[in-house]
Amino acid sequence: MLHHPAQCVSTAIMKPTKRALVWVLASLQSLAAALTIAEINGNKFISPYAGQTVTNVTGLLIAKGPSGVWIRSTTPDRDPATSEAIYVYSSSVGSKLSVGDIISLDGKVSEYRSSENYIYLTEITSPKNVQVLSSNNTVKPLVIGKDTLSPPTVQYSSLDGGDIYSVPNAVANISEVNPVLQPSKYGLDFWESLSGELVTVRKPKVIKTPNKYGDTWVYGDWIVSGKNSHGGLTMTNKGEKRVLVTMMSWLTAADSNPEAIIIGSPLDGTKNPITSKMGDQLEDITGVVQQAYGFYSILPLTAVKVKVNASAAASPTSLRSRGQCSAITVGSYNVENLAPTSAHLPKVAAHLVNYLRTPDLIFIQEVQDDSGPTDDGVVSANATLTALTNAIYELSKVKYSFASVDPAPGNLDGGQPGGNIRQAYRYRPNVISLYKPNQGGA
Repeated sequence: MLHHPAQCVSTAIMKPTKRALVWVLASLQSLAAALTIAEINGNKFISPYAGQTVTNVTGLLIAKGPSGVWIRSTTPDRDPATSEAIYVYSSSVGSKLSVGDIISLDGKVSEYRSSENYIYLTEITSPKNVQVLSSNNTVKPLVIGKDTLSPPTVQYSSLDGGDIYSVPNAVANISEVNPVLQPSKYGLDFWESLSGELVTVRKPKVIKTPNKYGDTWVYGDWIVSGKNSHGGLTMTNKGEKRVLVTMMSWLTAADSNPEAIIIGSPLDGTKNPITSKMGDQLEDITGVVQQAYGFYSILPLTAVKVKVNASAAASPTSLRSRGQCSAITVGSYNVENLAPTSAHLPKVAAHLVNYLRTPDLIFIQEVQDDSGPTDDGVVSANATLTALTNAIYELSKVKYSFASVDPAPGNLDGGQPGGNIRQAYRYRPNVISLYKPNQGGA
């Protein structure tokens, strides 16, 4: 009789014992609590189970980091808006586990962010009852644009109609509205739908200089918009044309390049190079998608490597001043924390002369005060701007005048502490002059 499932069930129902009833109830409770990873993540930015305890969560261990592991569902759904992977936060959970293990665990669904200005990261915390169900399983990353949707190329979020230029200062916060993800349309939704997933970026192209930690912005072999001649992506206030059906008129969506992604710190403790530059092609990158410090990023399994170096040469502008107010040339330059003693001051002057061709009007950003980063109460930048004026004159014999508004003391305007950065305006007084020379103060 025990070899026939139906008879087994019938016997258990007809002649229940106290122990059998307890076992059945425990099994039913376990099944009810055993949510899939996709169900835990949900199809929004914040989990529908945030703050709740979950049991018997099962997944394939796809990557390990110093503070946790990432697991992928063994029972995926077909909804592209629900990520099949999740981060398990614990510095000890991975000590006896290996990539390729299928594990089950209990834990608490948490939403984490280090600042109220950031998007939450859905994760499982306080894992316990961790069990290895099998080992040495194949771990295959998802190739972005092949095994997943391709990243949207124009719009970031549905909360502002897709146009990040129209709603400043977080008027609509994702953490409050928690909209349903539309990963085929909005960039934030796309990367959120892959949160915790192991992915591969094929033929990644660098689009800006890395920061001091080696964090590098890239795009892959997917379709992009705004590609420029240097291999970067240009953000514009004009993008694709779309039809507003209700009005039967054409609108223009701003192009903000949400298809770009940061490559963050490698999980194996190696360091990304900080010498890569716009246009460099990297070797294929495999890592996990994570939300941290206000940005979606991919944490690579190991340090990125440059495969093809782009040319560092840039062509000077063909625009030259005619020395006439009827046709002025305009330039813009970020001088990056420029002080009178900055080592890069001669290079800045050379760029303004050789590449921008000493335009009639130059907008300059990040001008520090006369004492640079020394926090001594000085806010005037006359010495800084005079030093740059003299350096330009030595190279070109073009004499600039300048104007700026000194900020209030006390490091109120951001930038390097003590530097008091501000914008400034340089102009050729033989061509143009200030409309109101006596500008206001801070």
